[in-house]
Amino acid sequence: MTPNKEDYLKAIYKLGGMEELVNNKQIAETLQIAPASVTEMLGKLKREGLIHYEPYKGSCLTPEGIQVAISLVRGHRLWEVFLMRHLGYSWSEA
Repeated sequence: MTPNKEDYLKAIYKLGGMEELVNNKQIAETLQIAPASVTEMLGKLKREGLIHYEPYKGSCLTPEGIQVAISLVRGHRLWEVFLMRHLGYSWSEA
């Protein structure tokens, strides 16, 4: 999985994509990218079975997508804790 795909899954997860549809505009604003790029990537994630995507309505994570997103978010949080507790970084630096 590419870092770009990971960013999309995390964004959908953080925007509530486990329980409700997240529209392309929300994802584009969160990732600070063009809406056309969002549409293209959502098609790829849908083909991989990570999201349910309905054009003009939005997208949400599939059970597999939820597992991947939670794993990604958890891994990043563990790194943040490590950086703060053991290497002395501040929260904003981590």
